[in-house]
Amino acid sequence: MSVIEYITNITPDTATADDVYQKVQGTRDGAIWTADWVLARCAEGRVFAANAGTVTTPITFGAGVIDEDEYDLHIAVPSNTTIGILSVDVVFEVVGTVALLEVMAKTGTGSTVGAGTAITPRNLRSDTPHTSNCTVTGSATVSSGVEITGAEFFRNCLGKTVTMATAGVNMASQPRKFTWNHKDAGYIPIVVGATGAACGVFAGAQAGQGFITVVYVEVPSTRIV
Repeated sequence: MSVIEYITNITPDTATADDVYQKVQGTRDGAIWTADWVLARCAEGRVFAANAGTVTTPITFGAGVIDEDEYDLHIAVPSNTTIGILSVDVVFEVVGTVALLEVMAKTGTGSTVGAGTAITPRNLRSDTPHTSNCTVTGSATVSSGVEITGAEFFRNCLGKTVTMATAGVNMASQPRKFTWNHKDAGYIPIVVGATGAACGVFAGAQAGQGFITVVYVEVPSTRIV
């Protein structure tokens, strides 16, 4: 097996060039073995999960329709920090009496979030070498924020109004979990930190309750070209 040397950084969390040589593995013909970028950030301790609702305690979703002033999950990204959204999961545990479900997620700028529940993002590396600089809020007060100016990157729904009392067993087989992930999408929405920069997730049902999980990678903005 060949051993190849290349110049790397002594402080990978800031990407400062210190011209230090680091050995990498490769095949005899010189092909380098490389780790997936997201896996490398997981190993570095730069990937976080934010959960709205935990264990057996769901949050209450928007009543009936999505309201972009009301965030079911809001991730505010400060200056000098950049995040990339890796996955979004929305689970409806309760849908109310009418089964019309809708989910949406978007990124952008200009947002503010109303009063809600503070959420602590958890590092997906168990020894937590880094903590998130982002402020995460769940179950924000209805229409007390300012909507994100940006792009929707995820939308899904169960687009049929069904009265639960007459739906019978058919409703039990309908999807209650809606998922977006960067592998299937082929891209990662990037939020470069600034005042109002954020990712927002919304869920609507007649009387919906459930859980939201957003997994994101977070790095200093100096590492994003």
